[in-house]
Amino acid sequence: LPRLGMQMTLPAGFEQITWLGPGPEETYCDRKDARFGLYSGTVEEQYFVDYTKPGETGNKVDVRWLALRNSQGAGLLAIGLPLLSANALHFGTEDLNAVLHPFELTHRDYITLNLDLKQQGVGGDNSWGAWPHEEFLIPCENHSYSFRLRPLAPGDDPAKLARTEVQ
Repeated sequence: LPRLGMQMTLPAGFEQITWLGPGPEETYCDRKDARFGLYSGTVEEQYFVDYTKPGETGNKVDVRWLALRNSQGAGLLAIGLPLLSANALHFGTEDLNAVLHPFELTHRDYITLNLDLKQQGVGGDNSWGAWPHEEFLIPCENHSYSFRLRPLAPGDDPAKLARTEVQ
């Protein structure tokens, strides 16, 4: 799916993902039927293996903040200003687009983190080949958005840090 945002790679080990927003299932701008709350899991769990063809998966819309942590509790906190569309996977966009079947994917040790303003809707409301409705497309025009990145130390509370203003 087309996206409007930033993609970065984190080294292996930042397996714990926690976010404040809709969940725990994936959500998209045209698929927002999840409850708002505080959710946690592993990056491994974010890839939905039952899709017939690899593609974007595990996205979270309207996220206030998202944290990735290693087993010692250190990590990275992304804070939407005000909201983000985000996901973290063991596959890059190129990986997802390069194969026809999920079993052909190469599992990466590193993590691909997407912090987006918006991701195009998935469409398919009348057939799986149908485009998203126009309000869920990303218009070709200038866009801007903001987010804040902050390191997390073991013991840090991401919910508290996300509410702290930058001095």
